[in-house]
Amino acid sequence: MESARADVLIETLMADATGAIAAWPWHAARLTHSAAALGFAAVPGNVHEQVLAHALSGQPSRIRLLFARDGAVTIKAAPLGALALPAHARLAQQVLGAHAVLRSQEPLLRHKLTYRPWYAEAAAWLATHPADFDLLFANERGELCEGSRTNVYVKQDGVWLTPELMAGCLPGTQRAALLAQGHVRTARLTLNDLRDAQATRLSNGLRGWFDVEVAWPEST
Repeated sequence: MESARADVLIETLMADATGAIAAWPWHAARLTHSAAALGFAAVPGNVHEQVLAHALSGQPSRIRLLFARDGAVTIKAAPLGALALPAHARLAQQVLGAHAVLRSQEPLLRHKLTYRPWYAEAAAWLATHPADFDLLFANERGELCEGSRTNVYVKQDGVWLTPELMAGCLPGTQRAALLAQGHVRTARLTLNDLRDAQATRLSNGLRGWFDVEVAWPEST
């Protein structure tokens, strides 16, 4: 593990127009778990109050919380515009090449860090292709994993399924809430499952859970 680079945890949160952060318990749980697992300082007891103090008044806001290994907290907020629907996504290998796969045994995939080199190419590509919301990744076994900034869900026989963490996934905050509420189940999924799904959705802590249209190469 490249611990020298894994020195800043990040949580990106949505505060509604009243300043409330409905998903805070899931963000707090992930932040606390990752800090302990990676040898960070303890998360301050007042970090929730610090985050709430940065929520914008009268409008939804995007709040970026950075937590450094030494315990330093940095928080910034900005207005959150509406999500353009329908959202679109593509396969990472389709646009970045065959090398764009995740290693299921990479331990840092389980933690939300500013150090995310496996998604650098995806971030650069998405910055120049605003019509696409995300690129979806598979692992070395061809199993569906996640998007570069989202968890992914497929609907099979009326049931919503999301990849298991062992495939190579971040335990997303919205994903955790959906699992706890019984809206989705985990399963081993392949790219064929994604292609043949009755419906597909993405989620993250900023945008919630939403439908997505996945573009497939004509040859598949």
